[in-house]
Amino acid sequence: MKRILLQIALSLLVAMLALPTMNASAATQFSDVNSSYWAYNEINYLVGKQIIRGRDGKFYPEEPLKRMQAAEMLVKALGLSTENRPNPNFKDVKPGDYGYEYAATLADEGIMTGSNGYFKPWDTLTRGQMAKILSEAYDLTYAFGSDFDDIDEDSWLYDYVSCLVDNHITTGYDDNTYRPNDKLKRSQFAAFMARVLDDSFKPAVLFKPISYDWDEDGGLTLQVEVINNFSYPVEATDTMIAVTDNDEWIAFDWFEFDPNELRLAAKESKQMELYFEPDYVLTEPMDLTDIMLFSQTEVIKK
Repeated sequence: MKRILLQIALSLLVAMLALPTMNASAATQFSDVNSSYWAYNEINYLVGKQIIRGRDGKFYPEEPLKRMQAAEMLVKALGLSTENRPNPNFKDVKPGDYGYEYAATLADEGIMTGSNGYFKPWDTLTRGQMAKILSEAYDLTYAFGSDFDDIDEDSWLYDYVSCLVDNHITTGYDDNTYRPNDKLKRSQFAAFMARVLDDSFKPAVLFKPISYDWDEDGGLTLQVEVINNFSYPVEATDTMIAVTDNDEWIAFDWFEFDPNELRLAAKESKQMELYFEPDYVLTEPMDLTDIMLFSQTEVIKK
């Protein structure tokens, strides 16, 4: 995982998998996941991609996810080959055991390496472990960090949870906790995985770069698409934007919007310009080839 630190700059101004594959339409047939279930769309999406499966017509969304189940899902989602992987010599997962190839693949990739020689395949995955695994698997970065009441900045989990927050993969709970030691439910992992794979599942107003232009004073103008992923209309009142390119800092600034300037219907998007004054640009004008925007946006439900 690459870590991006914004704090200094700011001080200046997300056994059942081993079953027959189901196609996309099967998701709508789960008797325990109807269309009103909170993660229905995410589960349907992953089933359609053959990343997750159910059993006997059920998905069991509230059951805790086992480490081996998560391993199989990750290998499939990442499209990793399981061929010719070195034996990680786990004491509890041997060649020929169910899931050995998944454990060996993720160990070889440095994503799930186990502990003290054990993979612990049927232990329940925790929310904290999930944060680390997804951050490592998808090489996530972060800009602003997290401020959950139960995750201290000096905790080994802070960087990983911050990656999920800044990439809009998790929002935590209403009491401002992340609950890292809670058992991870199958539905929760499905939601987090879908958000990693497809931005349209992220519960946020997203800012996506379209083009850029430098002015003669070193200021940066970004043409962006603003997307309301919520199922209801919102109005964005302000946002903090951090700009990176190939993991290098480019610019950051805070933007305040006039009333009705950034009002979006459910699932609506619009284009606008964001101008970063030279004082908030952290590099000389240069070619930008992999622009990424991190945003923290205040919205009002309309």
